[in-house]
Amino acid sequence: MAHTVTVLTDHKGYSASRVQGDEYVVDASIVVTTATSGGEVVSASSLGLGSVNAVVLTGNSLPATYDVDVEVSAAGAYESASSFALLFTAMDGTNAAASGDITDTTVRVRVYGNL
Repeated sequence: MAHTVTVLTDHKGYSASRVQGDEYVVDASIVVTTATSGGEVVSASSLGLGSVNAVVLTGNSLPATYDVDVEVSAAGAYESASSFALLFTAMDGTNAAASGDITDTTVRVRVYGNL
């Protein structure tokens, strides 16, 4: 697994996590170069958070050769209380789980959590 997380700045140029209600929120772009069929695990700490409460996918780079989803268990839980997994599925008609080089696919997320 290989990925790079970049926390994005808001309209004021602020890039750290910020309070929204009683949680913190972070916008980030994640460039994934290599994926496994088990998913690319992203830690809360790489986003400046201590826990993950919700993940919203807000974008996927073009050309979109892979569909991306956030993995949850049957109970709705993420990878752990402090991480989530991005799953990549080939959009070539095979619907196979991505495994190996996925040529720098960029995913944009908004993550809610606590410090």
